[in-house]
Amino acid sequence: MTPLKAIWKPSVCCSALSTLCLFWSAFSNSPKAHMLLRSRRANTFMEEIKEELCNFEEAREIFNTREATLEFWMAYKDGNQCDSNPCVHGKCVDLLQDYSCTCNAGFEGKRCKTATNCSVNNGACDHKCQESEDGLGHTCSCIKGYQLQDISRKCIAKNEASCGQIRIAKSSYINKPLVGLQPWVLGGTVGKKGESPWQALILNHLGNFHCGGVLIDENWVLTAAHCLETSTRFSVRLGDYDLFRIEGTEMTLPVKQPIAHPQYNPFTVDNDIALLRLATPAKFSIYILPACLPTQNLAERMLHRNGTVTVVNGWGKDNKTSNRFSSTLNFIEIPIIENKECSRHMLNNLTQNMLCGGVLGQIKDACEGDSGGPMMTLFHDTWFLIGLVSWREGCGQKDKLGIYTKVSSYLDWIAFVRGGIKFRPLTFYPILPITENINQKTQCAPYSSSGV
Repeated sequence: MTPLKAIWKPSVCCSALSTLCLFWSAFSNSPKAHMLLRSRRANTFMEEIKEELCNFEEAREIFNTREATLEFWMAYKDGNQCDSNPCVHGKCVDLLQDYSCTCNAGFEGKRCKTATNCSVNNGACDHKCQESEDGLGHTCSCIKGYQLQDISRKCIAKNEASCGQIRIAKSSYINKPLVGLQPWVLGGTVGKKGESPWQALILNHLGNFHCGGVLIDENWVLTAAHCLETSTRFSVRLGDYDLFRIEGTEMTLPVKQPIAHPQYNPFTVDNDIALLRLATPAKFSIYILPACLPTQNLAERMLHRNGTVTVVNGWGKDNKTSNRFSSTLNFIEIPIIENKECSRHMLNNLTQNMLCGGVLGQIKDACEGDSGGPMMTLFHDTWFLIGLVSWREGCGQKDKLGIYTKVSSYLDWIAFVRGGIKFRPLTFYPILPITENINQKTQCAPYSSSGV
């Protein structure tokens, strides 16, 4: 049977009810039946539809049941509230000046937008999503330094020292380059001072620029393990922007203990991650703030998806033969490329501990001096660290992509080291004799610098 709404459109019923109302008003008594009620005007039909408004009781006389009358009346009186398809994952039921949604299995909320589990859009949670044991619901929570708002999904920073926040006014990674400043991250753009407050500059024992790094709390900096191969004495500069000017926002701290991952392999560049323990705690400011570490689930569900836009910062060189570093911190915006696709364009093997990023056909890449720097992504107003600049084949080649250490693979190790448990001394794999097989991989080179 055809639904009433399919037959009784507002315009059809209005016309029918208008005729009915005119019939009763014109012929209710004989004197009035002989009177000319009105003169015809241009567009008479549409004007009569607008003017002849009938009430609910008159509409009730046309329909057999109250339910059928109500169904029609709600559409006639205020339109169909379901016309805009408000129920994202469900069926819409029209109500008087409102609607209700009957959600499909696995979704909830006024518009059936929120998944009842964590597999879809992280359960609409800003940070952490924990599914119930029966799989029919979930709970949202926040990382350290944040708290839930009343709606129980939104995480807000507790204070100005919370991780993953940019505090400078009107910060944006789409600002035009400043006049006179030269970006050296290939295809990059000069950023504003304070747009990457977690950026660390690692200096070697001579005080020269050596690698990039990322501040993750007041005592620890993350960097690439290959940055520790040539020295054991380092210091870290925070709050820097222009390498060749003293701006008064910088803080240089000695490194008390450099700790490379014990399974770091310089030949495959797997496990290319290290922690630097600062001798004295960093003092936070709008130019010095930590980056947030994601949870394993958040990273795998959302942040590592193919096409996720990331931001990579650095002061590195524009090509391998250049003897100049960028004077100011600059950035590139590149998407995540799934490893299977990335491997088709690389000579060297990728492991599950690596992320791939870049745009084929474009020169957007980190280069020498950018090693250990951050690959960040923004998720629900929080900046998360998902990668560290690790290695590439060539520098800024159009048919090559950049490889980054997948930080989420090392969350347990990072927590273990930061927990104060002693770790074995820095060690590296022995140098193996060059074979034909290894010789094929000689284009695989870290981004580290010898220092200038």
